[in-house]
Order: sequence, then structure tokens, then C-alpha cells
Amino acid sequence: MSDATEDNPNKFQPKSLILKVGIFIVVLVVGAAIFQAIEKQDVVDENKSTSKETLTNITVKYNITEQDVAKLVSTIKETLKQKELASKPRWTFSNSVFLSFSIMTTIGYGHLTPKTSSGQIFCIVFSLVAIPITGIMLISVGSHVSLALQLFITLVEKKIMRREVQMNTEVKSAVVTFVFMILIIIFGALLTRHTDGWTFVEGMYFTFISLSTIGFGDYVINKGELNDRDQKKAVAVNFTIVLITIGLCVVSSVLCSVSSVIEEKQRRMREQLHLSSAAAPGRMALSAVNKLSKVGKSNSTEKDTLTNEDKI
Repeated sequence: MSDATEDNPNKFQPKSLILKVGIFIVVLVVGAAIFQAIEKQDVVDENKSTSKETLTNITVKYNITEQDVAKLVSTIKETLKQKELASKPRWTFSNSVFLSFSIMTTIGYGHLTPKTSSGQIFCIVFSLVAIPITGIMLISVGSHVSLALQLFITLVEKKIMRREVQMNTEVKSAVVTFVFMILIIIFGALLTRHTDGWTFVEGMYFTFISLSTIGFGDYVINKGELNDRDQKKAVAVNFTIVLITIGLCVVSSVLCSVSSVIEEKQRRMREQLHLSSAAAPGRMALSAVNKLSKVGKSNSTEKDTLTNEDKI
């Protein structure tokens, strides 16, 4: 009995839903931490190697003392801190979360990618594990949202509108979830207009490209430069990740609702075909009886005609 309940998509399964969402969050955070550990260390090692080689070349070429080189390095470091190397996203935890999220949802903005061999190998393994987990989570949330809307619509029609029979609840649920998706796109456009200064159309474009998992990468939140020290931007970016996740769940709900509509129509067609096929033998028998009756009447008429002719 319990197995049947767990396999039934038309039943609420809150424990299963919470478990799937929890696993999704854990995989997202763990993946981000591993990406950061791998790629950040490589950047540090690369910078140390480059700096050492550069200092050696300067010392040999210009024949200056190490003290002068140290002063030059200090000046360069201060300049780089002020500019913060804006052209290259750094491997902060926010960056790593954004990368993990784009991999798990298959959006793939492309603004930040693993450069090391270790990072690239981990990306392959992580994708093979994380993408199915994300798909299962989105389907579960989407089906629960669709089912909740169907029950809500049925309740409203039954209790408030006093309708004894509820018709086309699957279609109504699909329409409502589609409206939710449009509202999320509009809200995403307003949010990015505030955080990134994009136009309303650009914000809608970015949100739709994200929800459809196309992910061109031509528009990325905060230009993909997520600084953990800038709390406002970090909060805005994390909120955008949550918004896109909710949007993906709503898209999944739309697909579940549309699938329910198609399945319901197919079920009704099968029932009609079954009734037609069940009634076919009866119709054939009735037709045969009618034909025999007509033949009998025809024979009776012929006999009456012959009898009348004999009398004459």
C-alpha cells in the first residue's frame, strides 16, 4: 500500500519533496565549495609563479636591488587592489555557487568556467550527478504545484462558486501556472533593472533565457563579477538564483499541467473508442436482425402475391 502511494503522482508527498529539495541545496553548496577550492588554489599558484618569474627578470634585466623591486611590487599590488581586476571574475564562494547553479540547471552562462584539469574533470563528474538530481527535484516540485492548484481550483468552484461538477481543472491549472511564469519573468525584469541597470526588455530577455535554460551568457547578473564583500550585490545575486529556481519549478509545473491535459484527453478518447467497440457487436446484430426481418417480409410478400395469382 505504501509503495503504491509513493509511486502515485496524484498524491502529496511532503517528506519526499523536502528530501529532494534538501539534496539539491546540499549538492549545490558542496559543488560550489569544491569548485572554489580547486580553482582558487590554482589561481594563487599561478600568480605566485608569474610574480616570481617577473621579479627575477626585472632584477636581472635592469640590475636593480631587491629593495627597489619590493617597492615596485607594493605599488603594483595597491593599484590592482583599487581596480580589483574587474575584467576577470574571481573565485569567490558566490561565484562558485553561481557556477554550480548554472551547471545543475544546464543554463550554462559561460561567464565563469573551470580552467584547471582537476576542475574540468570534477565538472564532468559533478554534472553527471547533479543534473539528474536537479531534474528530479524540479519534476517533483512542479507536479506538487500542479496538483495543489488543481485541488485549490476544485475547492473554489465547489465551496465558493457552488458548482456541483468541476470541469477541465487540468486546463485551468495549466493556465494559472502559465500566468505565474509570466509574472516571474516580469518580476525578474524589474529586479535586474534595479540591480544591474538593464532595461525592462533586457531583464525580461535575461529571465526568459534563464528559465528556458538556453543561457546565451550575453547577459549575466552583475556581469558575473560577484564580490562576497559587497553584501548588497551578493544578496541580490543569491535572490536572483532563488527566483530562477522558483521559475524553473513553475515551468516544470506548466509542463506537468499540460501533460495532465493531454493524458486526460487521451483517456477520454480511449473511453469513447472502448464504448464504440463494445457497442459495435450489438449494432451489427441489430443490423443483421433488421436485414433478416426485411428478407422475411419480402418472402412473405412474394408468397402472398403468388397465392393471389393462383386464385385468379
